[in-house]
Amino acid sequence: VPMTGLDSKEQAPKKDEKAAVIKGLDDDAVNRKPIKLIAKDGKEFTVECKDAFISTLIHTGLENDKDVAELNVPGVTGPILDLVVVYMKEHKGVEPPIIEKPLRSKLMSDVCPYKWDAEYIDKIGETRQKLYDLIVAANYMDIKSLLLRGGAKVASLIKGQPIEKSKSMLDASGLS
Repeated sequence: VPMTGLDSKEQAPKKDEKAAVIKGLDDDAVNRKPIKLIAKDGKEFTVECKDAFISTLIHTGLENDKDVAELNVPGVTGPILDLVVVYMKEHKGVEPPIIEKPLRSKLMSDVCPYKWDAEYIDKIGETRQKLYDLIVAANYMDIKSLLLRGGAKVASLIKGQPIEKSKSMLDASGLS
């Protein structure tokens, strides 16, 4: 009798049955109620769990407790968390393709594979402080694609600039 680790009465699931038997956390996210994210200033945002799972911080925070209905995000202010939630909802929990490096253009529309991302990050980049705060939030919440898009926007702003102007932009941001 071959040693399979199963009782003689038990049978291993067939290939088609395995998919139904093995469920990942992402499957649970689809069936969960929306999660409330609470910013450090108390502002609240509701987002579908499957959308919020683009954030490793949130994914990990919900991993062990299926009954959690709200999660504090103390490292992010309300206005910035609002921008993050917009990004989450647009991408529905799926990381978009990476941006190729080095940047081949200063225009985000030329470097972002997805037009919405280019418009989103360009709009935020109109206010440097908002862009820098978004980068910090993406880092805190561990949203790799958003962090990379924010970094690419900063790179596009300093690309081709004299070194002194680039240094002053980075010094002003607190990112240097």
